[in-house]
Amino acid sequence: MKNALFLVALVTLVTALGHAPARSQTPTGEIRGTVTDSSKPQAGATVTLANVYSGKSFKIKTDDFGNFVIPDAPYGYYDLDVASAEGDKLLHQQISIMPAESSRTATVKIDVSQSKTTSAVPNDPDTYGGIRVLPEPNTKNKRKLNKEIQEQNEKVSETNALILQANAAVLDKRWQDALAPLKELTGMEPDNWEYLGELGDAQYNLGQYQEAIGSYENGILAAGDVSGINPETAEADSVSRKTRVSHMLNNEGNAYNKLHKTNQAMAAYTKAAALARDPSMEYFNLCVTQYNLKNVEGTMAACDKAISTDPHKAEPYYFKGALLLYANQPALTGKVTAPPSGAAEALKKYLELSPDGEHANEVRQMLNYLAALGRAAAGNAKKN
Repeated sequence: MKNALFLVALVTLVTALGHAPARSQTPTGEIRGTVTDSSKPQAGATVTLANVYSGKSFKIKTDDFGNFVIPDAPYGYYDLDVASAEGDKLLHQQISIMPAESSRTATVKIDVSQSKTTSAVPNDPDTYGGIRVLPEPNTKNKRKLNKEIQEQNEKVSETNALILQANAAVLDKRWQDALAPLKELTGMEPDNWEYLGELGDAQYNLGQYQEAIGSYENGILAAGDVSGINPETAEADSVSRKTRVSHMLNNEGNAYNKLHKTNQAMAAYTKAAALARDPSMEYFNLCVTQYNLKNVEGTMAACDKAISTDPHKAEPYYFKGALLLYANQPALTGKVTAPPSGAAEALKKYLELSPDGEHANEVRQMLNYLAALGRAAAGNAKKN
């Protein structure tokens, strides 16, 4: 059976963050602060506060008492830098500045000797704000996040490379070359039904029928219950999943047939036909399987379903006519009788659709044989 092409499913690459996204409607207010060194006020110190989210930056010098005021600034996360009056760097820290309760003022107390900021909330929380130190410095959070994103991008790039490698091999029908990347993909994502289905196809085409059945079974299990999906109303992804499950079941039936496990093959084809939007292939496979068993009733039923779903496909007419002819041979019936009219009609329809087809010469011989049987039967009737 024709193998479905492996669709490239490129995963969207995540872009590493250069800076945090801006936040809208950030509350603003006054920020008051004091810079000390072992409780000694630091006059003329330079305080730089860069708001992480808004991108706004404030740079101000402390007065003779080490105090500073920023009249109107957004609250939130800040990168804090303090330098002495002589320009020496005293402190670099990440902090979150928020007012207390309903206040519009946050008070910051910075002691550079301790290399940390501390809360400076007086007894009246409605008048003075406070500061809280982040559990983990913001730059560390950024580095950690960017590292995670970089690792994710590397994994995505690796996955995409494997997908493209497998897809190129499948398109060229280089099944052995497709096997390794598909195995690696299923190892990375063992519940990905698409990868499992493609691995099954590669194994089937390499003659690894038992392994293919295992891959198909895992893929069908991973895809979940698709029986209730209506192709007319469902989303494209759901319809694709249902179609792919039908494909896996059909090829699983082919693999069972190769292993001469006919009952399992017919069960797989029947399930596939129930899910397929166009079940002509699945019914045709049932028709051929029943024909090989020389099951006249089963062959007629399956071939008629294949014909009804695709009346322009020649092969089902061939198998239907051939089996009717076989079942009515004198060697089997013990007498010369005219075969049922359906045999000739089916074989003639095959020639009409495929006059130069694979079975065309054989069909012409069978039609001549049918005509001879008809003449012999008519002669016997006259004698009697």
